[in-house]
Amino acid sequence: MPQFMYKAVREDGVSFTSEATAADAPTLRRELEAKGWLVLSLNRKRVRLQRGGFNPKDFMLFNQEFVTLIKAGLPILPSLEILHKRTEQPRFRSALEAIINDIKGGTALSDAMTKHTVFFSPLYTSTVRAGEKSGALVDVLKRFITYQKKMIAVMSKLKMALAYPVFLVVALVAVLALFFLYVIPNFTKMYSDQAGKLPFLTTLLITVTETITRFAPFLIAGIVAAGFGLAAWKKTAAGRAVLDGLKLRIPLVRSLITRYLMAQITRTLATVIRGGIPLVQALETTAGVINNAIMARRIEQVRVLVTEGVSLAAAFERTHLAPDMTVRMIEVGESSGDLPQMLEDVADFYDQEVENTLTTLTTLIEPVLMLCMGLVMAFIVVALYLPIFEMGAQLK
Repeated sequence: MPQFMYKAVREDGVSFTSEATAADAPTLRRELEAKGWLVLSLNRKRVRLQRGGFNPKDFMLFNQEFVTLIKAGLPILPSLEILHKRTEQPRFRSALEAIINDIKGGTALSDAMTKHTVFFSPLYTSTVRAGEKSGALVDVLKRFITYQKKMIAVMSKLKMALAYPVFLVVALVAVLALFFLYVIPNFTKMYSDQAGKLPFLTTLLITVTETITRFAPFLIAGIVAAGFGLAAWKKTAAGRAVLDGLKLRIPLVRSLITRYLMAQITRTLATVIRGGIPLVQALETTAGVINNAIMARRIEQVRVLVTEGVSLAAAFERTHLAPDMTVRMIEVGESSGDLPQMLEDVADFYDQEVENTLTTLTTLIEPVLMLCMGLVMAFIVVALYLPIFEMGAQLK
């Protein structure tokens, strides 16, 4: 079930903030009000796959070891106890200890994990719950591990593709900082007695440099403040919606992000459905996992339409969640009775499209950055040495 953050006031007048799981927001609100509490705010909590210093690769290793122990014939509780002893990450170790104690008290594994959303996402706990109900926990976890491997591979490709352009930008900023703070001021001192005779380009460069150095503390403070402000605004529902909407509108980035999100949506949906979770609940789980407010909202709209009896393909088409080709493929999957496989095929297609888009973007970005760097450096060098060239011409 999805996680919710809420702020409420108890009967004694004390306000507090907490979180809880429920089928939906109205249900949770009724439960809280039944206790006599006044609910001030209630928002669905979206969590990433992993946070808090426990990266996806470590979590995948945990799942692989967990599956191995269960396949070897060990019950769930002894398996978790072994993993608890071997875990070095303090926060995850504490979470496992709490889960072990809950299981000893009669709580189901999936219910115990829902209390630790920092490590166990709604997707994972829903998958585990489906495995518990079907009695095929090992098979379900194997499918989740496959899902993890593919998502990690895509993220690795994204990071590798963006590493070199980021390096070029950092190098350009470092070189410009060196010129503006050290090189150009020295040339300015040398030209101080020719202030009225300097060429326009040199005068412009000196003026820009003096302005930057004079207001540098204010510029740095403004950039830092804007960064913190943007980070705080991004955490709000309105800020997240605006920024996520911009990501889907920026010309060069739009195609990459859209394809990546479509791969994540279809692969997540396929994994959850294969685990035995009904389609409506699978859509709800997928909406809680996708880290884009706009796309998550459209998935929620799809879920509502499916609840009303609309087919998944038609719901995708009505909400404009996916292009026509994807809708047709999903329609074929529903007609053939093998929707999960078709969704995985769609995800594989988008994974390949992401890789192709990354290759194209990096091929375009690198020469553009190099050209910009060359033009900026050429302007600075020409502006600095132009007075010397003119003096040499006059001596002839």
